[in-house]
Amino acid sequence: MHFANDPGFGQGTSRHLEHACASLQNAAVELEAVLATLPGDEQADLHEAIGSIMETLQLIASAHYRLEPPIAAD
Repeated sequence: MHFANDPGFGQGTSRHLEHACASLQNAAVELEAVLATLPGDEQADLHEAIGSIMETLQLIASAHYRLEPPIAAD
């Protein structure tokens, strides 16, 4: 990625990642609400979807962490 040296690149990307996390968290909350209304034998797909969302959130958090500049020691 040749844009990595552009200081504005990380900031915009960081905001996009934060927005993606918020959207995924909202989706997980909605799926959990639906999950509560389903009989036990119909919950497997939603459990899998929620698990996938959680894994994706971890990947996004990792990417976001790598984009953040290191904090300078005082």
